[in-house]
Amino acid sequence: MQETLLFDQFTWLVFAAPFLGLLVAGLSKRQDPVIRGNRILRHDGPARVSHWTHALGTALLLVSGIILGTRFTPAFVTTDASTALWFNVHFVFALLFLFGTFYWLGNTIISRWRFGEHMPTKNAITYTLNHYGSLLGVKKCTYPKEAKYFESERMAFILAIVATVAVLVSGLFKVLAHAIALPEGFMNAITWIHDISAALMLLFFLAHVFFGAILPVSWKTLKSMFTGYLPLDHAKHEHAAWVEELEEKGAIEGADETNDEKDGAGAPFAAQGRKEGIDHV
Repeated sequence: MQETLLFDQFTWLVFAAPFLGLLVAGLSKRQDPVIRGNRILRHDGPARVSHWTHALGTALLLVSGIILGTRFTPAFVTTDASTALWFNVHFVFALLFLFGTFYWLGNTIISRWRFGEHMPTKNAITYTLNHYGSLLGVKKCTYPKEAKYFESERMAFILAIVATVAVLVSGLFKVLAHAIALPEGFMNAITWIHDISAALMLLFFLAHVFFGAILPVSWKTLKSMFTGYLPLDHAKHEHAAWVEELEEKGAIEGADETNDEKDGAGAPFAAQGRKEGIDHV
């Protein structure tokens, strides 16, 4: 009996998910970074939604892709039924990945300055060496005044963008092949691109998890990916240039709130609108 593949039955959903991500981004209300008492809002609700949908989609696509096998790694499935099952798992999390990726893209198109926050500057190499040199106790290294994102994170962002675009474009062609006939040689090249870019994404993902979740120094920032907030004293030490920038712009809102819902940071689509002249998350 022929196994049912969701990629064959619901090909259109793969192309609907990006549209949905862009649509929801257009409907989302964003909140600017702001200092509130002894906390600083680093990630508003939409930022956390785009991060976790993209992250979970990426992680589970990598897991299911490894199980299915690549051009340079063996498959861990041996029967048609198990292969179909994991292809269907791959399909479901491809939808999540596409929604999260295009939700982020939509927010970036609307707030184009957000993209600049992620791009390396002329200080990238110097700041990265000083940052990690200070953590390792190298005396000649002075801890740099980092912005909202470390220069090392900004350099890694380039790899993440390249790998994501390559995986996404090649993946869409692979899905399209379920609906229309594409040349065999072309699809062979597409499969190699998809598998190599997935391997690069896996390397980035593992490094991101290690530096962003496993190392104790990153735990406060990791918590902010759930609550939205960083302790102000921690931000002043780790992201001094960013805090100074917000202070100069007057992005300060009096006393600290204990309930995130009072200031809207706990809702994915917070009621606060965009404010001119203040960087967005």
